[in-house]
Amino acid sequence: MSNRAQAFVVLLFGLVLLRLAVSDLLLRFVRAGTRPLVLVAGTLVVLLGIWSLVAAGRGDDRADARPSSSDAHGHSGASRLAWLAVLPTVAVSVVGPPALGAFTAGRGTRSATLPTGQVFGPLVEGSTARLSIVEFAVRALDHDGRTLVHRPVSLTGFVVKPLSGGFLLARLVITCCAADALPVEVQVMATATAPAANEWVRVTGTYAGQAPHNLPVLTATSVRPVPMPSDPYDR
Repeated sequence: MSNRAQAFVVLLFGLVLLRLAVSDLLLRFVRAGTRPLVLVAGTLVVLLGIWSLVAAGRGDDRADARPSSSDAHGHSGASRLAWLAVLPTVAVSVVGPPALGAFTAGRGTRSATLPTGQVFGPLVEGSTARLSIVEFAVRALDHDGRTLVHRPVSLTGFVVKPLSGGFLLARLVITCCAADALPVEVQVMATATAPAANEWVRVTGTYAGQAPHNLPVLTATSVRPVPMPSDPYDR
C-alpha cells in the first residue's frame, strides 16, 4: 500500500466517523453523550488524511530519485493485506450494521436490573404511564412493585422469544458502548400469538408480580408493533 493509499484510507475513516457523528447510526454503537467526541475525532482524522495526501503528493515528486523498495520478484514493501483495513470502514458506511437485539439478550445473561434503593413516587391515576423497561423492572423490585399495582403501564421493547402464554420483552442497557450491553427483560402474558423475535412492540398492561430470578411480569391488554426507536438502547 503506497503512502497515497494509506492517506486515502485515513481520510475515508475520518469521513465515516463524521457520518456517524451527525446521524442516529452512532446510537447503535455508543451512548448519545459521546457524539461531540466522535465529531471532534472525525474532524481531526479528516484533517490528518488531507495533510497525508498532500505530503504523499510532494513525496511522489522525489520518488524517482530513490532506489526501488521492491524485491527481486517485484513485490513492494507494503502488503496488499493492508487494504483489508478498509472493509470494516466501508461496512459501517454502506451497510449500517443493525442494533443488537434478541440474539444478545437471549445468550443466557441474567437481567441487568438490580435493587437500587431509589424511592419512587406513585404513578398518576387514571392514565397509562409510559415507562422504560428499566424503570418498570426497578419499580417491580421496590417493595414488591407497590407503585405498579393496579396502574396501567406502557412499555416499548423488542421481542426476545415466545413463551408459554406470551413472550419475553427486553431492552438492552449500555454503560459506554454496545460491547457492554446487558438485557433488562419483562415476561409478557398475552393471549394473542407472540410477535416474532426482534420485532419492536409497545405493550400496554398491568403489573402481575414476579417470575423466578426477579423477572417482572406484565399482563398485556394491548400489543402493537412499532418502529425501532432512533436510540435502541436504555441507559
